[in-house]
Amino acid sequence: MKTSTLPSIKQLFTFRWNPNRDLAVVALSWILVVGALSMATFVVGQEVWGGMGYFAMYAIIGATLCGIGLPLYWMVVVKKRPLSDLGLTFQNWKLSLIIQILLTLLINVPRLAQLDMPPFQQVFPLLCMALAIGFFEAVFWRGWVQLRLEEAFGILPAIVIASALYAIYHIGYGMPASEMLFLFFIGLMFATVFRITKSILILWPLFQPGGQLITLISDGLSLPFLAFLGFVEALALMFFLVWWANKFYKNHNANS
Repeated sequence: MKTSTLPSIKQLFTFRWNPNRDLAVVALSWILVVGALSMATFVVGQEVWGGMGYFAMYAIIGATLCGIGLPLYWMVVVKKRPLSDLGLTFQNWKLSLIIQILLTLLINVPRLAQLDMPPFQQVFPLLCMALAIGFFEAVFWRGWVQLRLEEAFGILPAIVIASALYAIYHIGYGMPASEMLFLFFIGLMFATVFRITKSILILWPLFQPGGQLITLISDGLSLPFLAFLGFVEALALMFFLVWWANKFYKNHNANS
């Protein structure tokens, strides 16, 4: 039977103090993800191996292994908890997708209409990048960081702290404080929307990746066409890790 995840007013304003080992792992994963991004940006650079060094450090080590693999390992293998506790759930999927489509139409489509769209060869690798990184961000920032903070401190503190951590994460791109302040409010929007159903299907694959794609195009980012292969492979690896974790959880429950 489906249950509602929409918090009541009382739950919304309930604050708690319950820090635990999960927060230590959240902190570790945040440091690793930010460290990998910073290493890719400031040490490896985008010229090494034709950009493959940057991609490997950023998308594979940072986003996939540290951002998806570590939370999955901790929650499913160590804590024996279901994928739904990371926002990876089909519960309330209809409501999630309806809200996601509405937000896409209201926010992303008007922004997209104002863009001078580049040719398909330039847009397609950016789209693949937005889908892969969007999946990582939905799982890591919302399903992992936000929900662990919520268990420790309550709904509102989790939304604010997770949004602040999301904004500071962009220091790895070399962003100034003014842009990170803007990203803090973007993080608040995503965190609040996610909390309606606690499913990443309310953000991915349309709303959050769509916003990222628009930003990438607006910033004039250009990638080689074949770069799409790397991001498709990264997304496939993320999906594989999720599949493996789900299989492990089911096997563990069957044998216990």
